Amino acid sequence: MHNNFLIDRSGKLSKSTGGALLLEDLLGRGYHPAAFRLMCLQAHYRSPLEFSFPNLDAALARLKRLVKTIEGLREAAQATTPSTPTARENDLLKQFTLEIADDLMTPRAIPVLQQALEDKRISAPARLRIVRKMDEALGLHLGELSRKDLRVRPAYAGLTKSDVEAGVEARRKARAEKNFAEADRIRADLENSGVVLMDGDPLIWEWRIEPPQ
Repeated sequence: MHNNFLIDRSGKLSKSTGGALLLEDLLGRGYHPAAFRLMCLQAHYRSPLEFSFPNLDAALARLKRLVKTIEGLREAAQATTPSTPTARENDLLKQFTLEIADDLMTPRAIPVLQQALEDKRISAPARLRIVRKMDEALGLHLGELSRKDLRVRPAYAGLTKSDVEAGVEARRKARAEKNFAEADRIRADLENSGVVLMDGDPLIWEWRIEPPQ
Protein backbone atom coordinates (compact mmCIF):
# COMPACT_ATOMS: atom_id res chain seq x y z
CA MET A 1 0.00 0.00 0.00
CA HIS A 2 1.37 3.43 -0.94
CA ASN A 3 1.43 6.13 1.70
CA ASN A 4 1.68 9.85 1.11
CA PHE A 5 4.85 11.77 1.90
CA LEU A 6 6.42 12.10 5.32
CA ILE A 7 7.27 15.80 5.60
CA ASP A 8 10.05 17.38 7.63
CA ARG A 9 9.52 21.14 7.68
CA SER A 10 12.81 21.74 9.50
CA GLY A 11 14.76 20.53 6.46
CA LYS A 12 17.22 18.65 8.68
CA LEU A 13 16.24 15.11 7.70
CA SER A 14 16.55 15.12 3.93
CA LYS A 15 18.82 12.62 2.18
CA SER A 16 20.60 15.46 0.40
CA THR A 17 21.76 16.93 3.71
CA GLY A 18 22.74 13.55 5.12
CA GLY A 19 20.11 13.79 7.83
CA ALA A 20 17.79 10.93 6.86
CA LEU A 21 16.58 8.92 9.85
CA LEU A 22 16.20 5.16 10.06
CA LEU A 23 14.10 3.30 12.60
CA GLU A 24 17.30 2.21 14.34
CA ASP A 25 18.17 5.91 14.74
CA LEU A 26 14.89 6.47 16.57
CA LEU A 27 15.69 3.49 18.81
CA GLY A 28 19.05 5.07 19.52
CA ARG A 29 17.24 8.20 20.66
CA GLY A 30 15.08 6.19 23.06
CA TYR A 31 11.87 5.85 21.04
CA HIS A 32 10.01 2.55 20.88
CA PRO A 33 9.02 1.60 17.29
CA ALA A 34 5.34 1.48 18.30
CA ALA A 35 5.51 5.22 19.06
CA PHE A 36 6.48 5.93 15.44
CA ARG A 37 3.72 3.62 14.22
CA LEU A 38 1.16 5.40 16.38
CA MET A 39 2.36 8.76 15.08
CA CYS A 40 1.78 7.53 11.53
CA LEU A 41 -1.64 6.11 12.37
CA GLN A 42 -2.73 9.50 13.71
CA ALA A 43 -2.74 10.79 10.13
CA HIS A 44 -4.65 9.34 7.21
CA TYR A 45 -2.38 7.22 5.03
CA ARG A 46 -3.19 9.26 1.90
CA SER A 47 -2.50 12.60 3.62
CA PRO A 48 0.97 14.10 4.11
CA LEU A 49 2.32 13.48 7.60
CA GLU A 50 4.62 16.03 9.21
CA PHE A 51 7.49 14.42 11.07
CA SER A 52 8.94 16.22 14.06
CA PHE A 53 10.36 15.07 17.35
CA PRO A 54 7.67 16.95 19.31
CA ASN A 55 5.06 14.99 17.31
CA LEU A 56 6.92 11.76 18.07
CA ASP A 57 7.16 12.71 21.76
CA ALA A 58 3.41 13.30 21.80
CA ALA A 59 2.77 9.92 20.18
CA LEU A 60 5.04 8.21 22.73
CA ALA A 61 3.22 9.93 25.59
CA ARG A 62 -0.13 8.82 24.14
CA LEU A 63 1.16 5.27 23.78
CA LYS A 64 2.35 5.25 27.39
CA ARG A 65 -1.10 6.33 28.56
CA LEU A 66 -2.75 3.58 26.51
CA VAL A 67 -0.38 0.93 27.85
CA LYS A 68 -0.72 2.16 31.44
CA THR A 69 -4.51 1.96 31.19
CA ILE A 70 -4.32 -1.54 29.75
CA GLU A 71 -1.96 -2.66 32.53
CA GLY A 72 -4.50 -1.44 35.07
CA LEU A 73 -7.29 -3.28 33.27
CA ARG A 74 -5.27 -6.51 33.34
CA GLU A 75 -5.01 -6.26 37.12
CA ALA A 76 -8.70 -5.48 37.49
CA ALA A 77 -9.66 -8.30 35.12
CA GLN A 78 -8.08 -10.89 37.40
CA ALA A 79 -10.78 -10.25 39.98
CA THR A 80 -13.62 -9.96 37.47
CA THR A 81 -15.66 -12.72 35.91
CA PRO A 82 -15.61 -12.60 32.09
CA SER A 83 -18.95 -11.64 30.59
CA THR A 84 -20.64 -12.02 27.24
CA PRO A 85 -20.46 -9.05 24.84
CA THR A 86 -22.91 -6.27 25.68
CA ALA A 87 -24.73 -3.87 23.37
CA ARG A 88 -22.31 -1.10 24.37
CA GLU A 89 -19.32 -3.27 23.47
CA ASN A 90 -20.85 -4.18 20.11
CA ASP A 91 -21.63 -0.52 19.38
CA LEU A 92 -18.02 0.52 19.96
CA LEU A 93 -16.69 -2.29 17.79
CA LYS A 94 -19.17 -1.35 15.06
CA GLN A 95 -18.11 2.30 15.22
CA PHE A 96 -14.44 1.33 15.04
CA THR A 97 -15.10 -0.99 12.10
CA LEU A 98 -16.93 1.76 10.23
CA GLU A 99 -13.95 4.09 10.62
CA ILE A 100 -11.50 1.45 9.40
CA ALA A 101 -13.81 0.55 6.51
CA ASP A 102 -13.92 4.23 5.50
CA ASP A 103 -10.62 4.06 3.58
CA LEU A 104 -8.63 3.10 6.69
CA MET A 105 -9.57 6.24 8.64
CA THR A 106 -7.24 5.44 11.56
CA PRO A 107 -7.19 9.04 12.91
CA ARG A 108 -10.88 8.62 13.78
CA ALA A 109 -10.55 4.97 14.82
CA ILE A 110 -7.94 5.54 17.54
CA PRO A 111 -10.21 7.81 19.63
CA VAL A 112 -12.84 5.05 19.55
CA LEU A 113 -10.26 2.68 21.05
CA GLN A 114 -9.49 5.22 23.76
CA GLN A 115 -13.19 5.67 24.41
CA ALA A 116 -13.54 1.91 24.90
CA LEU A 117 -10.62 1.83 27.33
CA GLU A 118 -12.06 4.63 29.45
CA ASP A 119 -15.70 3.48 29.50
CA LYS A 120 -16.23 2.32 33.09
CA ARG A 121 -19.67 0.99 32.19
CA ILE A 122 -17.86 -1.89 30.49
CA SER A 123 -16.10 -4.53 32.61
CA ALA A 124 -12.31 -4.79 32.57
CA PRO A 125 -12.25 -8.16 30.72
CA ALA A 126 -14.64 -6.78 28.10
CA ARG A 127 -12.53 -3.66 27.57
CA LEU A 128 -9.46 -5.81 27.10
CA ARG A 129 -11.40 -7.94 24.64
CA ILE A 130 -12.45 -4.84 22.68
CA VAL A 131 -8.89 -3.49 22.53
CA ARG A 132 -7.55 -6.82 21.35
CA LYS A 133 -10.03 -6.85 18.46
CA MET A 134 -9.37 -3.23 17.53
CA ASP A 135 -5.62 -3.70 17.67
CA GLU A 136 -5.86 -6.40 15.03
CA ALA A 137 -6.34 -3.48 12.62
CA LEU A 138 -3.88 -1.05 14.21
CA GLY A 139 -1.01 -3.48 14.77
CA LEU A 140 0.35 -1.73 17.88
CA HIS A 141 0.54 -5.00 19.89
CA LEU A 142 -1.05 -3.25 22.86
CA GLY A 143 -1.89 -6.54 24.53
CA GLU A 144 1.78 -7.48 24.65
CA LEU A 145 3.39 -4.15 25.53
CA SER A 146 4.24 -2.99 29.03
CA ARG A 147 5.52 0.40 30.09
CA LYS A 148 8.85 -1.26 30.80
CA ASP A 149 8.99 -2.28 27.14
CA LEU A 150 8.66 1.40 26.24
CA ARG A 151 11.65 2.25 28.44
CA VAL A 152 14.16 2.13 25.57
CA ARG A 153 17.75 3.02 26.49
CA PRO A 154 18.99 5.95 24.36
CA ALA A 155 22.42 5.50 22.81
CA TYR A 156 23.66 8.61 24.64
CA ALA A 157 22.71 7.24 28.08
CA GLY A 158 25.72 7.07 30.35
CA LEU A 159 24.34 4.24 32.48
CA THR A 160 23.19 0.69 31.86
CA LYS A 161 19.87 -0.63 33.16
CA SER A 162 21.66 -2.45 35.99
CA ASP A 163 23.49 0.79 36.90
CA VAL A 164 20.19 2.63 37.12
CA GLU A 165 18.54 -0.07 39.21
CA ALA A 166 21.52 -0.08 41.59
CA GLY A 167 21.20 3.70 41.93
CA VAL A 168 17.46 3.48 42.53
CA GLU A 169 18.01 0.87 45.26
CA ALA A 170 20.76 2.97 46.89
CA ARG A 171 18.41 5.96 46.91
CA ARG A 172 15.63 3.85 48.43
CA LYS A 173 17.94 2.79 51.26
CA ALA A 174 19.11 6.37 51.83
CA ARG A 175 15.52 7.57 52.10
CA ALA A 176 14.64 4.71 54.47
CA GLU A 177 17.55 5.80 56.68
CA LYS A 178 16.33 9.43 56.41
CA ASN A 179 19.58 10.40 54.72
CA PHE A 180 17.79 12.78 52.39
CA ALA A 181 20.92 14.64 51.33
CA GLU A 182 22.37 11.40 49.94
CA ALA A 183 19.03 10.51 48.34
CA ASP A 184 18.93 13.91 46.61
CA ARG A 185 22.52 13.47 45.42
CA ILE A 186 21.73 10.08 43.88
CA ARG A 187 18.63 11.47 42.22
CA ALA A 188 20.64 14.35 40.72
CA ASP A 189 23.32 11.96 39.46
CA LEU A 190 20.70 9.78 37.78
CA GLU A 191 18.97 12.75 36.18
CA ASN A 192 22.30 14.04 34.88
CA SER A 193 22.77 10.63 33.22
CA GLY A 194 19.42 10.78 31.41
CA VAL A 195 17.19 9.03 33.95
CA VAL A 196 13.98 10.46 35.38
CA LEU A 197 12.68 9.03 38.66
CA MET A 198 8.95 8.70 39.28
CA ASP A 199 8.26 8.39 43.01
CA GLY A 200 4.94 6.70 43.71
CA ASP A 201 4.77 5.13 40.24
CA PRO A 202 5.19 1.32 40.01
CA LEU A 203 7.44 1.85 36.98
CA ILE A 204 9.84 3.80 39.28
CA TRP A 205 12.05 5.23 36.51
CA GLU A 206 12.45 5.70 32.80
CA TRP A 207 14.98 7.17 30.40
CA ARG A 208 14.69 10.84 29.61
CA ILE A 209 14.63 11.63 25.89
CA GLU A 210 16.86 14.58 25.14
CA PRO A 211 15.87 17.02 22.37
CA PRO A 212 17.84 16.09 19.22
CA GLN A 213 20.64 18.45 18.26
